[in-house]
Amino acid sequence: MAKLMNMPKIGVNMTDGTITEWYVNEGDEVKFGEMALAAETDKDVQDIPADQTGTVLKIMAQVGDNVECHKPLAIVGTPGENIDSLLAEISNGGIPTASAEVVAAAPVQSTEVAQAPSTGRVPVSPLAKKMAKDLGIDLSDVKYTGVRVTKSDILAYEKQPEESAAVVSPIAVNPVLPDQGIRKTTPYTGMRKKIGSRLTESVVTKPWAALSVAVDMTKAIEWRKRVNEIADVKVGFNEMVAKACARALQEYPMMNAQLAAEGTDIYEMEEINIGIAVNTDRGLMVPVLKNVATKGVVELAKEFAGLVSRTKEQANIQGDLSGGTFTISNLGARGISSFRAVINPPECGILALAATIKTPVVIDDEIVIRPMMNITLSFDHRIVDGDYAAQFVAYIGNLLEDPMKILM
Repeated sequence: MAKLMNMPKIGVNMTDGTITEWYVNEGDEVKFGEMALAAETDKDVQDIPADQTGTVLKIMAQVGDNVECHKPLAIVGTPGENIDSLLAEISNGGIPTASAEVVAAAPVQSTEVAQAPSTGRVPVSPLAKKMAKDLGIDLSDVKYTGVRVTKSDILAYEKQPEESAAVVSPIAVNPVLPDQGIRKTTPYTGMRKKIGSRLTESVVTKPWAALSVAVDMTKAIEWRKRVNEIADVKVGFNEMVAKACARALQEYPMMNAQLAAEGTDIYEMEEINIGIAVNTDRGLMVPVLKNVATKGVVELAKEFAGLVSRTKEQANIQGDLSGGTFTISNLGARGISSFRAVINPPECGILALAATIKTPVVIDDEIVIRPMMNITLSFDHRIVDGDYAAQFVAYIGNLLEDPMKILM
């Protein structure tokens, strides 16, 4: 009997994926668990396994199509099987249910846009409704190509600045013209646009705040030196801080939480997976160290070296860039004395590491020179309050000032 192969939900806040490649064709055999296609999610490009065994009778989502989680990708069954009834069922299943949220419909402007029901109202997915509200978009102006307004329709609307400018902002824009001295024009697409969209999502949707602590790195520097004298791999400060963060996340688990996309639940994550921002030719990427609390700094250093290498060579494997529950951004090598990093959705927090600078400080009423590093925690105020976040970042500072506590 023919069955649907659907888009899986990978991660708590995944809502959809854009097909980038099919590994099978119609008529090919697939087995449950074998990779059948690749799709770009909000995290990275993921290999998608088949959830059925049989022959691919029809591929319903083509390369470039955006498919919501649990929606059909293909039909799998036995060769020659009649799938007309299943196709009809899928078509009928697209009719909005009574529980769908609706808003006033925009006038139909072309034959490619879905026809509005006779009630003059159209359905809208909860995520699309939230995105429109956060971005100040009037849903009545959004064209929708399916049976309801979805995330992809909102994103498509955002790609039309000249059409939406009057709706989103009344401020007149003075465009930069070629005769005003443009040296080079680069399309705002691909990875740069994805990074921009992620940062915009974070800034627009998260009521966030930031807290800073100055950390005396004297003992951390000495501890790292001793470790590197006996380790077979160079341990960096990123791995040390990641281990300190993991210890702190165990003590303050709500910093390891995520707010569901629908805004209905807060998920306290079981694993502690820490992403570390890495600059590449494609832009900023965040490879993720998995289960940091269970590993030593030497093991983390080896793992991180492999992650960075694969990320810069565009050879990431599934999971390298996804599954993070907390992030570290380190600009110390650039000499930055202090900065606030933008939270990586849907995580609760991100820790910014600045440069370690020899600084005069007062200890026991005497002025001494110490290697000081400013660390700044940006956090989602919807999930945790300021006092809780303050205790968390102060705890990390204490661990770095006495690194042996990290191992306790």
